[in-house]
Formats: sequence, structure tokens, C-alpha cells
Amino acid sequence: MKTVNRILGRVSVVFVLLMLMGYGSVLGNVSTASNETFSITTDNTLNSSGWNLKYSASENGFKITLVENNGEKEFTVRSKFFEVAYVLNKNGFGARMIRPGKAQVPVKILNQIMNTVALEQQKVISDNTISNETALNLIASYMPDLINDNYKQLLQ
Repeated sequence: MKTVNRILGRVSVVFVLLMLMGYGSVLGNVSTASNETFSITTDNTLNSSGWNLKYSASENGFKITLVENNGEKEFTVRSKFFEVAYVLNKNGFGARMIRPGKAQVPVKILNQIMNTVALEQQKVISDNTISNETALNLIASYMPDLINDNYKQLLQ
């Protein structure tokens, strides 16, 4: 079963990447990346690299910050009640819980909202090194699956 899930996951990644390549203007300009379901804009208020992620059906948004350390890039996605990290390193790109010392959302709240099965499935989204633009688009595409159905209003 795990093999089937991995194959389906990789096929999905390839499909998403092919779709993103069709959006040449999105990949060429991170500051205003958008499609029909989400938009990513540069957040100039942050001292580090940062973006705002907003889904078209939502009034709520997410902040994405990037921290680079020793060849590893960590994209932290946060809202008032949700947070997750997407890490890009030599092993690939995938989702992780935020380290306890850096977490801002109480564990009790996050445990209710986070879909741990989806988090495990997103542990490796890509085996390859990818650009920041591709990482941001993958985050926007995959992150809604990390929110349990009872809390999808965070995206609306």
C-alpha cells in the first residue's frame, strides 16, 4: 500500500510541476504568483524573505517566511491557528511540524487542526532540489490537505 501511495504521490508531483511549467509567468515572478485558487505576493514588511498566501475563497491568509541555514531552506507557513514547515534540503522537499522551540500555535490547538496522515504523506513531496518559486507553488497546492475537514473554514 505504501508503494502505491508513493507512486501516486510522485505522479501527482510530476503532474503539478507540468501544470506549473505552463504558468511561465508565475514561475518567473514570485512577487505576484497566482492562479484561480490562490495568490502569493511578496511581504515587504518582513526582514527576511517572506510572502503572503491567500486562497481565492478565503478572507484569511497565511504568512510564509524563508530561513536558510547550512544549505537547508525552511519555509514556515503560519496563520493565527495553524503552522507548518516545508523543508528543502539534500534529501528533497517536504512538510514537517515546526520545532517546539519555534512554535507559536499551542500544540493543543494544532493537534485538533492538523491532519497527521496528510502530514506523513507530505514528508517527501519531491526528491529533487527545486526553486523557491516552485516550492511556494507546491506549498500553496499541498498545504490545504494538512487541515482537517472540520477546520477547512481556515481556508474560507
